[in-house]
Amino acid sequence: MRNGLIAATLLVAAVLGPAAAREQIPAEERIYGYDARLPGCADDAVIGRLVSRFGQKEAIYWHSDLTIVSVDRIRTTHFRPNGLDLIPRRYCQARVVLSNQRVSSVYYSVVEDAGMAGNSFGLHFCVTAYDRNWASAPECKMARP
Repeated sequence: MRNGLIAATLLVAAVLGPAAAREQIPAEERIYGYDARLPGCADDAVIGRLVSRFGQKEAIYWHSDLTIVSVDRIRTTHFRPNGLDLIPRRYCQARVVLSNQRVSSVYYSVVEDAGMAGNSFGLHFCVTAYDRNWASAPECKMARP
């Protein structure tokens, strides 16, 4: 009896599953829509925020004077890979030279309206080998699309 009920439930889900999928509405067409105008990966505001936040994180949480000295080889890896109906994001990758003379990769995403009170873009980043609290572990994989 129980196996028959499970089989019937699975049959109904298989038949109605595709029909129950919701329609994708682009984020720009919502009542409070997004405009998908994100700054580029190499934009001065984005790089400035990246350098500033990394320095703050190292100083406040890890009591380190480590900073980013330079950022180069900047490239966009993905733009809106999660679909049109979600918050617009731009994923980027770059190479950084740190104040300890080590070179590392940085992965970051620029998120629309995710700044303070939704007034500007948000930034999530991970510098390879310096993700000390494993927030984007392993090897910054969670900071990528």
